[in-house]
Amino acid sequence: MPLIFKENLLENNLWGIWEIKEEEDWFFNQWQLSPEENLHFNKLKGRKRLEYMSSRHLVHLLTGLNHRMPIHTDLAGKPIFLWDPNSHLSISHSHQYAAAILSKTSKVGIDIQLIVPQMQKVAKRVFSLTELSFASTENELEMLHILWGIKEAVYKAFGLGGIDFKNQISVYPFIYQYPKGNIKADLIKENLIFSYSGTYQFLPEGYVSVYLNEET
Repeated sequence: MPLIFKENLLENNLWGIWEIKEEEDWFFNQWQLSPEENLHFNKLKGRKRLEYMSSRHLVHLLTGLNHRMPIHTDLAGKPIFLWDPNSHLSISHSHQYAAAILSKTSKVGIDIQLIVPQMQKVAKRVFSLTELSFASTENELEMLHILWGIKEAVYKAFGLGGIDFKNQISVYPFIYQYPKGNIKADLIKENLIFSYSGTYQFLPEGYVSVYLNEET
């Protein structure tokens, strides 16, 4: 089975990466979707069906439970466990990989991306001048993807939507490191500041993943 790795992090966080190589039938032979999950799954087309199944299988492996528990979504579309409302969950997928992070103590967010040149076309719309300035290095394309991953992960950890990536999420300057580095960001929402910290990590085949948790 292509579980790339799973890793225990500080503060009871656990994350992992799954390489998507199976067909749909393989997952259905392992477990079944809940009625709510099945309704959503049947609306999906093509590759998104495999991404949906693989991310749920990965979460099941991270929980360590004998029987897979269903993943529901709240009104904002955030994945949740109805059976354990005190747990926090985030999932992401991109092409051949699925990623997930679980926490018992804090809100978490994760993002995984294939590094592509198109990111440079949207950079000015989603990143501040300060962020564009410290990303302007010989590794600019990778830095822009890390920045995007941080903002996506903050958005997911916050979980209530209605976020302006450029003006409400501020990423602290960081230096490019390979294969991984630490990052911090703040979200300003309705005069409140939410702080997040975490890690970015490069993966095989030109991918980068970002995971973080809300600081309390």
